[in-house]
Amino acid sequence: MSSKTIIGTVAVAMLVVSATIGAMAFTTGSVSRSVSADVVTDDVGLIALQAGSSGLVYQDGNGALTIDFTNGAAASGVNTDAHFEIGDPNNGNATYAFNVTNLDSESHDFTFSYTGVTNDTDTGANIQYQVYNSTGSLLGTASEESTYTVSALGSGQTVYVVVVVDTVGLDSTANLSGTLEISA
Repeated sequence: MSSKTIIGTVAVAMLVVSATIGAMAFTTGSVSRSVSADVVTDDVGLIALQAGSSGLVYQDGNGALTIDFTNGAAASGVNTDAHFEIGDPNNGNATYAFNVTNLDSESHDFTFSYTGVTNDTDTGANIQYQVYNSTGSLLGTASEESTYTVSALGSGQTVYVVVVVDTVGLDSTANLSGTLEISA
């Protein structure tokens, strides 16, 4: 056998052995890292929600933002054939139901959606979440009929939400209760 053939055969054998050993270097592994994930109230969370000055929007006993048309009143809900506003649509950045602040260190898209409405007998937007920027300009509206996304809300930036409830055309069997989800 020539020396070139022997060297080639040894080189191939070494490659096969090293590839086999390299592939079998480990079959399982584990690392541990510290995670800091404190559970906090809505006003200081990554998606910070802070109530405005209306008594109908507040932080409950667990610190979660709550919108309740029966809070602090003898009322059982909203009237039929009526229009209610929590906040001022003409001045949404100063008088609002609640605000949303991005407390993360990066920009995020924030999507507002409202679900769970039952016995809504029309196709109109009966409960609206109007989103305003810091200058008071209306950015968009979410309702039981549609979602709205604020694009690239920067770290530390805040948007303001005015809640509008319109029961015109609804009777007392309608229920506009549901869940507002704000996702980033």
